[in-house]
Amino acid sequence: MPNKKLYSAAAVLVGGIIGVGIFGVPFVFSKAGFLTGLLFLIGLSAVTLILNLAYGEIILRTDKAHQLVGYADVYLGKFFKKLTFFTFVLGIYSALLAYIIVGGEFLANILSFKFFVSADSLSVFFFFLVAFVLLGGLKTVSAVDLFMAFLYVASISLIVFWGAGHVNFQNFTLWNKDFWFLPYGVILFALSGMSSVALQREVLDGQEFNLKKSIILGSLIPPVIYLIFAFLVVGVSGEVTSPEAFAGLSSFLGSKVVLAGSIFGVLAIFTSFLNLGRVLQESFQFDFRLGKFTAWFLALWPPFFLFIFGIRNFINVIGLAGSVAIGLQSVVFVLIYSKVKRMGHRIPEYSLNMPIWFWYLVIAVFASGVLLAFI
Repeated sequence: MPNKKLYSAAAVLVGGIIGVGIFGVPFVFSKAGFLTGLLFLIGLSAVTLILNLAYGEIILRTDKAHQLVGYADVYLGKFFKKLTFFTFVLGIYSALLAYIIVGGEFLANILSFKFFVSADSLSVFFFFLVAFVLLGGLKTVSAVDLFMAFLYVASISLIVFWGAGHVNFQNFTLWNKDFWFLPYGVILFALSGMSSVALQREVLDGQEFNLKKSIILGSLIPPVIYLIFAFLVVGVSGEVTSPEAFAGLSSFLGSKVVLAGSIFGVLAIFTSFLNLGRVLQESFQFDFRLGKFTAWFLALWPPFFLFIFGIRNFINVIGLAGSVAIGLQSVVFVLIYSKVKRMGHRIPEYSLNMPIWFWYLVIAVFASGVLLAFI
């Protein structure tokens, strides 16, 4: 296959973007109105695509491979390196907390066919299981991530198969002024996957000229999947759309869709938790020279303590993560990009020519999103 590397690189980005955030998309479409959710999805998808392309250009202009924290250090200095690391940790903590919350809900959906166990208790069980697997040093590979991403697609395909004939167009509302801002953080969280662009370049080793195409393809597939997923779930369950998407479908499609979706969901977030937890644990180990146990504790237990202290609203957690963590990170990213245009080490295989006012607008949007999230 002549474009095998191109499609493999695109798949890496799709696998990096599609995650637990997909399950919150139908709920915010339902609450804010489908038109409101669609406008946020279109606008944020366009901005995310451009940011991913800009990150690809940063990677191509720099002679040594880094992650975003490293690029902040190279082009902006120590202060912004620390700020970027803060947003990095905040984003991972938020994601891990979301996994703990929804992991328990998925397990509760699965076990409810035989007996009742509270979702909160199962969230605790889920955390301890994954935490001690990580303590044992289990390594996962990218092939598993891609397989789990395909499981997400499979679960959506099942909903399309089982639910297409049950869509009721009366379930769609255009907008709801009381929840108009709700989709912003959730959709931004669901579309985030910039770190996978660095992996795309590794996949395309020797074919860097295909990086732009692979970023475009990998950035556009997830929002299309999200739109189909939201349309089917909201079209079927309407006002009773549940925060994790599947439970609200049970009274319309029966238990089979809840069971299938929940099994796929818990497997996928188990893998995602392992990967993110490992990334943060290794960052504490290698960047701060902490011992393995201390790094493991700092990487995993703060989100668990937040859960124990009562922060258990899945939508609020991923919404705040998108609005604040990813919003702040994106502002820093634009500053990095403005520097790399002048200070890059090599001529890139492609270069964006966006007007300066666009980048000011991006900073203003993300900064406003951070403020509105707190308000």
